[in-house]
Amino acid sequence: MTKGWIAKRIEKASWTGFLIWFVIWFAYNWWTSDRDDAIYYRLLEIAGGKLPESQPGLPAIEPQRSFDALAANNATNDYLLWQLYDIPYVLLFLVLMTGAMALCLKTLRLVESPLRRLMWLPVVFIGAEFVENPLLAGFALGVLPLSEPLVLFQQTVTTVKFAAGVPAMLLALVSLAVALVAQAIRLVRRRGKPDG
Repeated sequence: MTKGWIAKRIEKASWTGFLIWFVIWFAYNWWTSDRDDAIYYRLLEIAGGKLPESQPGLPAIEPQRSFDALAANNATNDYLLWQLYDIPYVLLFLVLMTGAMALCLKTLRLVESPLRRLMWLPVVFIGAEFVENPLLAGFALGVLPLSEPLVLFQQTVTTVKFAAGVPAMLLALVSLAVALVAQAIRLVRRRGKPDG
C-alpha cells in the first residue's frame, strides 16, 4: 500500500526545508504585495479598500462594486495580473502551512495521530482559491456575466476559503510554535545528557 500525501509530507518535514520555503514565500510576498508601490495596494486603493476576494459572506455585495471602480480607473488588466500573482502565493502558502503542521506532528511523534487530518484544511483553502480566481478573472474580463447565481457561487467559494483558511493559518502558527518549543526542549535534554 502506498503512503498518502499526509504521511509523505510528515516524513519529509524538516526545519531546513521549512526555512527555505519560508524565505521564498517571504520574498515573493514582499515583491507582489508588501512594497509601497505593489500592485495589490494600488488595486485596493482604487476599489475603495475592498476587493471581492477579501469579502466573504452572503448576501453577495461583491464583485460588481469593485469591478466598476477598477474599470473606471483602467485597472482591470492590473487586477487580472494580480489574479496570476496570487497563484504562486497560495501554492507557497500551502507548502508553508502543511510544512508547519507536519513539523509539529513529526517533532511530537504524532505521525499516526488523528490530528494529521487537520492538514486537509489548507488544501480546502487552496481548492477554494483555485475556484475563486478563475471566476473573478472571468467577471473582470466580462467573459462571465455578473448574474446573481454566479456571484452567489463566487461569494460562497470566498466564504469557504476564509472558513478554511483562517483556522488553517492559526493552526499552522500554533503548530510552528509547538514544534519550536518541542525542538528546543529536545536539544536542551540532549546537551544535558552526560557523555558515554
